[in-house]
Amino acid sequence: MKKTFLALTLLLTAGAAWAQARGTWLATKYNFGAFTEESGPATCRFALVNTGLEPLAVVQAHASCGCTRPVIPSKPIAPGDTAYIEVSYDPQGRPGRFSKDITVETNGEPRKTRLTISGVVIGSGETVARRYPADLGPLKLAHDGIMLGEVNKGRLKTVYVDGYNRSSDSLRVKITRSPAWLDIVPAPEAAPPGEQVTLIAYVNADKCPLYGLVEDSVTISPAPGLEYTLPMTLLVKEDFSGLSASRMQNAPIAVPETQTIDYGTVVRDGGIITRTMTLANAGKDRLDVRRVYSTDPGVTVRIKDTSVKKGKKTVITVTVDPSVQTGALLNSRLNIITNDPMHPTYVIRLVGTYAE
Repeated sequence: MKKTFLALTLLLTAGAAWAQARGTWLATKYNFGAFTEESGPATCRFALVNTGLEPLAVVQAHASCGCTRPVIPSKPIAPGDTAYIEVSYDPQGRPGRFSKDITVETNGEPRKTRLTISGVVIGSGETVARRYPADLGPLKLAHDGIMLGEVNKGRLKTVYVDGYNRSSDSLRVKITRSPAWLDIVPAPEAAPPGEQVTLIAYVNADKCPLYGLVEDSVTISPAPGLEYTLPMTLLVKEDFSGLSASRMQNAPIAVPETQTIDYGTVVRDGGIITRTMTLANAGKDRLDVRRVYSTDPGVTVRIKDTSVKKGKKTVITVTVDPSVQTGALLNSRLNIITNDPMHPTYVIRLVGTYAE
């Protein structure tokens, strides 16, 4: 009796499962291929067949972003009938390759289905110029320079520079010149028309001979016969995080003689003007001056000794050429970088007033 009841239960359950609404998708992916932004929203349809014995209702459909709009059938799908989910993608302001998901829920099996649309938007000139204002011929970049940010000595850093292929051909971007401490790899190796290009910049601070602000450039060839120079900046710092407590107690202490060098009243065509200042070591260990420099025009810096024993001083000579300065005031900066872990960088102001 129990075996008969169990068999009947299984049979009824299987029958109920068979009798319920069941949807079969003829396809769950659609590729629009390449189309222009000016052509407006692109639309496709996904066919859904009710292969069950009960009406199939599409409860809801939601997309992964607001640029994708699904429209579901307003009425249940009768057994054996076919209905369509219409999906539109708005390319406005979205140049490049895309892939978007739409999740569809029904009252049958499967309860949830993921649909995917993809394609490539050939951006309009206005959109590309707004998102990628740096013009390197067929290659457009998001910035007209590469800002690599900060990196500590002994560390590596990776920076991504976004770009776009505005041409009708595939681009094989080449880096024809870069500093020894920088390696740039374009990805993909061959970027199809209308698709994004990424310049992956690998920074090795140990190979950079300078501390502080480093200004250099790279030369990029987006296509044969074309070359563009792109400026870049990097800030190299020393990493003191691994110093022990005892080394911190015995560390060097940099003490600049002044925070401001006043040149007084300066005659613009009166020739170069030189001032000096001292940098002392008030710590216990040797003070190493990593770099003394100014990025302002007409300012040159020279230091007597880059290694200063405890209790000793070194002399820094700062020369200003007023003929290349602009503005009514002399207002420049001198940067001193040392191995003092508590205060590794000092900025000394150079001030003065130009005589009329």
